[in-house]
Amino acid sequence: MDLTVVLTGAVIGVVVGMTSTGGGALLTPALVLLLGVPARIAVGSDVLIAAVIKLVGSGFYVARGEVHWETVRTLAYGSIPGALVGLALLEAVPLARIDALLQQALGGALVLVGVVTVMQLLRTPRPASAMPRASVTMATGAAIGLLVSVTSIGSGSLLLAAFVLWFPLRPTTMVGTDLVHALVLSSVAAAGHFFAGRVDLALSAMVLVGAVPGVIAGASVATWMPQRALRGCLAAILLAVGLRLAGG
Repeated sequence: MDLTVVLTGAVIGVVVGMTSTGGGALLTPALVLLLGVPARIAVGSDVLIAAVIKLVGSGFYVARGEVHWETVRTLAYGSIPGALVGLALLEAVPLARIDALLQQALGGALVLVGVVTVMQLLRTPRPASAMPRASVTMATGAAIGLLVSVTSIGSGSLLLAAFVLWFPLRPTTMVGTDLVHALVLSSVAAAGHFFAGRVDLALSAMVLVGAVPGVIAGASVATWMPQRALRGCLAAILLAVGLRLAGG
């Protein structure tokens, strides 16, 4: 067992536990930049890791009734086809070019997540007054599905931002709904990446050995950590790493 991989998973798990965001946005670039994992393997393995973590986390919210199932279904009507489109696009990319293209896509996605995080910190929250139309929810799901299948990023950070802007749900219901939908989406995307040979099962298992207890530890201290400062630091890291990846 590679302790460096386990430690990387643990550190990222703690950050996710403290901020509820940043899983794919931190883990995938860490695998690429710190551990030298090819981008295609990093994306595929991270999607599988996300599915396992979402399975663990979503159970608590389902048990407490904090999931808006209609939103999960409507999002999935868009996100599953979006994920399949993303997987098909990856299959069309020549193997010799896929890692470079994925690294640039990762960089762009990280910059987007960083900008969205900064905007969330700067704006004054205004609760939505009504649920969006089903077509808007499906379109949102389609965009998230495409992004997750190609980069492994967006199922938490970007979708939660959309919930805050457009969905009149309680904060805990937003998180529960996001986790259940992410479980469905990540499972579909992980299956596609697995059958395409882009998942390293041993790597995923080692990351999870560190990430699962890390998430629990991070969540246990989240109540007394300065959330705005943490999210500000996270946004700065995402922007810096995103620009680094996008620039090759």
